[in-house]
Amino acid sequence: MSKVDCENKICVQLCDVIVEKPAVKPAPKPAPKPKLKPIPKELTKPKFKPKPIVKKIEIVKEVPVVMPELIKEESVVEVVKEEIAEEKPVEATQIVQEQIIEEQIVQEESIVEGLEAKQVRLEQEYMQEHIAKIIQLLQDNLYYPRRARKRGTVGEVMVKFTLSTDAVAHSIKVVSSNSEILSRAAIKTIEELSGKFPKPSEVLILHVPINYSLKM
Repeated sequence: MSKVDCENKICVQLCDVIVEKPAVKPAPKPAPKPKLKPIPKELTKPKFKPKPIVKKIEIVKEVPVVMPELIKEESVVEVVKEEIAEEKPVEATQIVQEQIIEEQIVQEESIVEGLEAKQVRLEQEYMQEHIAKIIQLLQDNLYYPRRARKRGTVGEVMVKFTLSTDAVAHSIKVVSSNSEILSRAAIKTIEELSGKFPKPSEVLILHVPINYSLKM
């Protein structure tokens, strides 16, 4: 056979062949989605969370306990006095203050009087014991100015002075006199006798009369 015949024959054979189309399988249906059951309302409520319990801490201040035995009686008395003073009206307190001041003055005066009485007593005792020596000292050391003698000036001069325990005279003053010349002469006489008087046991305030007379 020739090539042409063979080709025709093959072509005829191929044309007679029935080509079967492949069977198209239908696509599988998607599986149905499962239905969700509705959640009951009771389960949808939020869970109850208990509130945290906050404990209040009370700060208690420690108060010092004062035992009654430790309280001084003086402090109690002062507190009572203050309360009484507050209750009294202003006029009453002023009257009380005036009374206290008057009492203090009376006490001071009595103390001064007591000291003065003591001084007088000591002076009298000293003068009685040493009067002879004092008179002799005044006669031997009396300063009598010539001008006073020429004029005939006479009289008594009362001299006051303090005599210390070492017989020194100071704070010399004229208490009474009728002549300035005789007053100055009396002061000078006591100054010259300072240290010559009998020594007292205590400091004394002496009152010594000095007589100026032309008959001396």
